[in-house]
Amino acid sequence: ADGTGCVRLKPDWPKGYTRKGLAEYFLQKYDDAIETYKAGLKLAPEDAALKEGLKKASDAKYEVPGAGGRGAGGLFGAFDPSALAAASLRNPKIKEYMQDKELMQKLQMVMSVGQSSEALQSQMLMQVMQQDPRIMEVIAAMQGMDISGMSQEEGDQPAPPKPTPKKEPKKEEPPPDTRTPEQKEADEYKTKGNDLYKKKQFKEALEMYDKAIEKEPNDLTYYNNKCAVWIEMGSEHYDEVLECLRDKINRRYEINSANPGGASFEKVAKVYSRMASVHEKRKEFDLAIEMYNKSLTEDNSRFTRNALRELERAKEKHERESYVDPAKAEEHREKGNDLFKEKRYAEAKQEYDEAIRRNPQDAKLYSNRAAALTKLLAYPDALKDLDECLKLDPSFVKAYSRKGAAHFFMKEYHKALQAYDHGLQLDPENQECKQGKEQVMAKISETSRSKDVDEEQLRHAMADPEIQQILHDPQINMFLKQMQESPAEAQRAMAADAKLQEAVSKLMAAGIIRTG
Repeated sequence: ADGTGCVRLKPDWPKGYTRKGLAEYFLQKYDDAIETYKAGLKLAPEDAALKEGLKKASDAKYEVPGAGGRGAGGLFGAFDPSALAAASLRNPKIKEYMQDKELMQKLQMVMSVGQSSEALQSQMLMQVMQQDPRIMEVIAAMQGMDISGMSQEEGDQPAPPKPTPKKEPKKEEPPPDTRTPEQKEADEYKTKGNDLYKKKQFKEALEMYDKAIEKEPNDLTYYNNKCAVWIEMGSEHYDEVLECLRDKINRRYEINSANPGGASFEKVAKVYSRMASVHEKRKEFDLAIEMYNKSLTEDNSRFTRNALRELERAKEKHERESYVDPAKAEEHREKGNDLFKEKRYAEAKQEYDEAIRRNPQDAKLYSNRAAALTKLLAYPDALKDLDECLKLDPSFVKAYSRKGAAHFFMKEYHKALQAYDHGLQLDPENQECKQGKEQVMAKISETSRSKDVDEEQLRHAMADPEIQQILHDPQINMFLKQMQESPAEAQRAMAADAKLQEAVSKLMAAGIIRTG
């Protein structure tokens, strides 16, 4: 709560993220801790405490040896005086804390409670932290983390700079108008043409721009605006636009000599951008990209950079859509099916790859490729394809049966059950889902009675956010404690609570609760 409050009240203070991340680390919310430390490092990339915290949280998440976290004796392992003594040699502040008998008593009390109940230990830690935040530093030091700078309070920070008084802006005199009478008249015609263009009165707008050109023939702006009208009038004018603008680009130095600034870099850049828009409308993407790049060499404007990025995305989309051919996709799918039957799974996958490129909206293609990936033992990739398949067609039962199989092979039995159940909701008589579910139930029963712990199954389960959420539920923690102290009462409580039954079933399927 203390760290969360720091971040909420002062989101630009890196130390607050250290405190919040450490609290989440101690509560084994490793994903939350990782995100908190990353957020802090964006503000202070070189902060040693944040770097150390991120490493520890990442190591703990993936159970790297020596990462701290869960161990014998509760959330933080057993009380280790030697580790604390070693930490005091590295950090004088820890040595000073060790001389505080009251603080050490609180520490030993929190550590000893973990031997009987992690839930109670977590609750007690939060209460003690409210009274004395130093305990967090001591536990961290015992875990091998150096966060000596974390306890700095907000009052120790340098005072924010005082806002400088606003100066009254000086009134600048408008620059002198050096235009000739003809140029002033031309600009008036241009303004009228712009208004008519906005009203889509294109014929009248052209007349105004022609009058502007007649008054001042050496200014690219009037020609460029006239070409904008032609573009709006239809594709039959595109050649005329390109011819006009190419001629003006070729005469830029002549125009600039007659009228300095009439063909400035900025005006030439706009001409190139106008030419790019014509090529884009014609789907001549490479020529359009070339014109935008030429525009940027004249004037590196944000508008042109954004237009170029949009054009490159449009080109990719056009090429992708132009490649779509459902008939050819079906040909590649059939070839893939034949190769799959011959057990040439890698070659089958290549055919399915091409089929998907030819028709990315066909759900069954992703299901077929997932089958090949499953045979190649690429289960995570298979699951991605099956998720995409179900996104396109949520009623595709075979995708659920294949998803259940992939989870089964990954020993994620609780997820396999969910997949098969989804399939059976759509088709209660589907044999693949029925047989798959029976196989999973038999495997769960076998593993729950076995004395051997399947580390791979547990690793997958503990990486599942849903399982983590269940394990951090106070009601579940109370139930697990009750299972050890009074199994009969725990069974009665579970029989009366459907939510508890569902949670326990998932924990059993995940290998967390065992009956053997």
